[in-house]
Amino acid sequence: MGDKPMNGVYIVFKILMWVLILLFAGDLILQTISYGFYKGNQKLAKTVFKPQKIQISEKLSGYGYNLSEDSDHLILCFGGSKYIAYNTVGMYSGYYGCPFLSVDYYGTQDSRGTMNLKTMQKSAENLFDWARQHYPGRKIVVIGHSYGCGMAAYLASVRNCSRLILVSGYRTSADMYNRILPFYWGFLQNFIKNNIRVDLYAKHTTCPVTVIGSDGDATFSAALQKKLANCYPNAEIKIFHKIKHEDYLTTPEVIAYIKAVIQWQ
Repeated sequence: MGDKPMNGVYIVFKILMWVLILLFAGDLILQTISYGFYKGNQKLAKTVFKPQKIQISEKLSGYGYNLSEDSDHLILCFGGSKYIAYNTVGMYSGYYGCPFLSVDYYGTQDSRGTMNLKTMQKSAENLFDWARQHYPGRKIVVIGHSYGCGMAAYLASVRNCSRLILVSGYRTSADMYNRILPFYWGFLQNFIKNNIRVDLYAKHTTCPVTVIGSDGDATFSAALQKKLANCYPNAEIKIFHKIKHEDYLTTPEVIAYIKAVIQWQ
């Protein structure tokens, strides 16, 4: 009889141990997958626009388009999974009549270093500072799509951006992780080592914010976009009809809407 309480404690301890292992291992696996989308040979064979390489610093590079275009603003764009700077510029850049820039995070493509949350944030900051130096006086619009919404939102929280546009975004990394391993809820988010906390970045963002979603998005739902918009005090939200997750920034009605939003400055 005396062994039963001990057996119960052992079983609980063993369950907790396996839960912790699963949480830590899941985070490592999902983070590795996320980062992997930006490494290796990811360039698209065909693009709509021809990207021009930019050297932001000795170790950091990216791509741009319309670099000599005369305008009162420019766009910094952070692409989603597999949308390294070359692909982001090559597919999205030519519709806006202004310089359009994208960065490859440290540790990806030709940018040297190690990719983690801190260096991703530094990449975004360095891109902004380079753009401000090379295009003095211009309004800087920041666009993020999918995974790239995290660094777009971060940048708007630490730099003086003209406008932030989040296209099919998320509140924290848990919104992404829970699509695959649905147990990073509440305090369990603390087990995400490099958690991208858009919900916290929102508290320090002062520029106008626009959130874009679609009822046809099977990756990050329209309902999630409404929750994301609620993280900001006065975010505008636009939900399109039947646009797939990967098609926003090549869809004419979305492009037209973004161009109109930029003109609201």
